Amino acid sequence: MQRSDMRREMNNAYLTIHRNASNNSNDTHFTIQNVSRGGIRFSSEEHFDIDERVSLALYINGELSHQAKGRICYHDEDSQQKNYYGVSFLDKFLHI
Repeated sequence: MQRSDMRREMNNAYLTIHRNASNNSNDTHFTIQNVSRGGIRFSSEEHFDIDERVSLALYINGELSHQAKGRICYHDEDSQQKNYYGVSFLDKFLHI
């Protein structure tokens, strides 16, 4: 996958994810590394499967800013074994 959209770091934002396979909403706040028009890179201690479908909500300064359906599209791990995931928006691109 080629990542060509401009990316912006987000220090005042977090992500919540509802996993479509579960019946309960996940209220865990995931730390966002960056945001682009087409998706979000976030860190997580939870495991996500590639191609897993999720519903997500982006909060900026504590207020809901964007909701979309998404797909987990990649996983990276750094040298300290911290996990990073990319989620691509399936229905609503972000206007940044």
